[in-house]
Amino acid sequence: MTTIFGAIHYLAWFSTFPTNTDLVHWRMSTVGITFIPWLFVLVAFTDKLGVNFQFLLPWIIFLFYLLYRLAREVLFALMFSTLHNLPLGAYKAVLWTSLMPHL
Repeated sequence: MTTIFGAIHYLAWFSTFPTNTDLVHWRMSTVGITFIPWLFVLVAFTDKLGVNFQFLLPWIIFLFYLLYRLAREVLFALMFSTLHNLPLGAYKAVLWTSLMPHL
């Protein structure tokens, strides 16, 4: 489910952002929310592969949690901060009645 959520954010990969920093943050966060859950799954099942580092597992899971949460919070902040730089077409009034002839 988190992979699908991350994949939706790839739709804005080539969109314009107010600054290059916003674009880089968006892209890094999108990659993060897409692949961090898969890293968690990979680490969770390494004991089945014969790798044993159970003493580090809680710290690794906590680190993945923090990185995922940070990526989600960056996306949330960018979602609102980019509203200050909308294109002029966003302020155009739409005549909805012309689009619905039955009204």
